Amino acid sequence: MGEVIELLARERTYSGRDVAGLLGIGASTLRKWSMLLEQHGYWFLRDSQNRREYRQADITCLQRFYSLTKDQLIPQDEAARMVATQSSPEPARKETAVAVAFPPAPVSSHPALNHTVVLEELDEKLHALASHVQQQDAAYLALLARVEKQEAYITNNLKERDRRLTKAMNDIMDAKIELAKIKDASRKTSFWQKLIRLH
Repeated sequence: MGEVIELLARERTYSGRDVAGLLGIGASTLRKWSMLLEQHGYWFLRDSQNRREYRQADITCLQRFYSLTKDQLIPQDEAARMVATQSSPEPARKETAVAVAFPPAPVSSHPALNHTVVLEELDEKLHALASHVQQQDAAYLALLARVEKQEAYITNNLKERDRRLTKAMNDIMDAKIELAKIKDASRKTSFWQKLIRLH
C-alpha cells in the first residue's frame, strides 16, 4: 500500500481552473460535472483545503463525459453513470489507498452536502444580483426625479412665457384702442374747430 501512496504522491495533479480551461468550460460547469460523477461513485483527490485535484485519468473521464453529452446527446446523469462505471478498477484501488492515507473532509464526502456548497455559492450570487438590482433601481429613481424636475421647470417656463405673451397682446390691444380713441377725439375736435372758423 505504501508504494501505491508514493506513486500517487508523485502523480501530477491539476487545479479545477486548469482543467476547466483545458476543456473549454466554466469552473461552475466543471464543479457540476464533478459532483455528478461523484454521485455515481467516482472519486477525485482532494487537497489540504478540500478542493478537488484532477489527475490525467480524471481529465480523460471528463473529456469522455463531455463527448457523451455534447456529441452523442446522452443526458448528463446517464453519461456520468456510464463514465463512473467504465473507469478502470485500478484507479479505484489507488483512490481507496489514498482515501485511507488522506481521508477527505466529511463535508465533501457526502454528495448531498456538496449541494449545500453549491447552494451557498448560488445564494451569494443572488445576494450580489439583488444588490446590483437595488443600485439600478436607485439610479433609475434618481434619473426619474431629475427628468420630473426638468419637466416641471420647462412647464413653468412655458406658462410664464404664455402669461407674458398674453399680457403683451393685451397691452398692444389696449394701446390700439387708446390710439383709436385719441384719433377719434382729434378728428371730432378738428371738425368743430373748422365749423367755428366758418362762422
